[in-house]
Amino acid sequence: MPPLMELASAKADIQLLDDEEQIANFEQEEGWELVPLKGKVIGIKTSILEDKHMATELIVVYAQQLAAAFEPYVLEIMQNVSLPGLAFFFHDPVRVASAKSVPMLLNSYMKAHGERSPQLAKLWELTLEKILEVLTPEISIDTLAEMYQCFYESVEVIGKDSLTPMHMQNFIEAAKGTLLEYQQRVEKRLEEQQETEDGEEESEDTLFAIEDDQTLLSDMNKAFHTIFKNQGSSFLPAWSRLLPFYTTFITNADSTQRQWALCIMDDVLEFCGDQSWTYQDHIRQPLIDGMRDEVPANRQAACYGVGIAAQKGGQAWSSFVAECLPALFQVCQVPNAREDDHVFATENACASISKILQSNAAKVPNVQDVVAHWLHTLPVVNDEEAAPYAYMFLAGLIDQSNPAVLADADKVFVAIALALEAETIQGQTAARVAASAKILIRTANVDIRRILATLSPETQQTIKAYFIES
Repeated sequence: MPPLMELASAKADIQLLDDEEQIANFEQEEGWELVPLKGKVIGIKTSILEDKHMATELIVVYAQQLAAAFEPYVLEIMQNVSLPGLAFFFHDPVRVASAKSVPMLLNSYMKAHGERSPQLAKLWELTLEKILEVLTPEISIDTLAEMYQCFYESVEVIGKDSLTPMHMQNFIEAAKGTLLEYQQRVEKRLEEQQETEDGEEESEDTLFAIEDDQTLLSDMNKAFHTIFKNQGSSFLPAWSRLLPFYTTFITNADSTQRQWALCIMDDVLEFCGDQSWTYQDHIRQPLIDGMRDEVPANRQAACYGVGIAAQKGGQAWSSFVAECLPALFQVCQVPNAREDDHVFATENACASISKILQSNAAKVPNVQDVVAHWLHTLPVVNDEEAAPYAYMFLAGLIDQSNPAVLADADKVFVAIALALEAETIQGQTAARVAASAKILIRTANVDIRRILATLSPETQQTIKAYFIES
């Protein structure tokens, strides 16, 4: 480790070049990069930076593979390599490698000392302060995205209640600055686009810049998700400072911005329970509009949000989710609803209807009619997160001998077989649903062998394995 530590903790070799002769000499010398800065020229020795980068990357591997066994080195590396490396602005690859090392080192320390140990708490306090410092806006957008990833992966390691109110306020302050600069970049691109001739394609640099911004928004989204997951409603006071951004994003012509806002609203619904109703004026209409969005990913996010409102939001959301049922069914009926681009929105709509019927049906009129209609939104054979909700609800209907299920028993059985064959339901869920399917076979006199003839060889094999004794 000592040689590795020496390389990883190396300082940048920097020379301030004052005259043309010096600059010319350094231009001829290999291993130096010249950077203009405020009328001066700075020479940076790149060979040292490359060695530092590779050494830091190796530390990431060691920490990941050795876990608790790497603990003896964690404090020294964190203090002398990783945390200083986050702000090593001379070389972005060093910063990125440092960002990847931080959660790995925290995990090693946590494995060695325990999740709630005073040793880990002390290291976390030092680490979090430094991470928050580097979330501020900067020129290198892809590197800033890596800093947000470092943040949320580190919070995930420490877990529940790892942030104080002050930490959350500081995070929001950094996020606010980042979002403001993002909006400025988008506005500038729109202005440039208006100046281009009709039919002229966007430049490669512009496309790369858009991609970097999308990555940044994605990593910011994951950061918000992780905070809500671990802090719950205690994050709401800080988070609410960003509501003006959501109001702008949710109605924006840019589908990426709409999706970003929808996903965070979903997190509010999922992790803040009935307290989410406080923000219903900011949530209800975006979900309604989102279910009608032309972009499938946005329909998916909106459908998921309605289901979560039913499942986690309590009675306050009962009327709203009931009113959303026609829109959810409409999502399942769009042209090409089962094709790749649309199928995840379709299956999320199916699952959300099941969540409403199972968890929050107090304001749903004609529940039995809705159940009968819902059966035609099956199967769920792509989305492994949505499928268990839909099929566990279906299993309950079978166990209750629901008339709609018995009246359409063949279709219900095939929907179960397809999910088992696609493995969107597995383990205990698959066993539970298969057990209910066997009850359906007996209760409704399902002719399995007749159904087999209509199905693919793969699905036939699944049915034989689960339901036909050899």
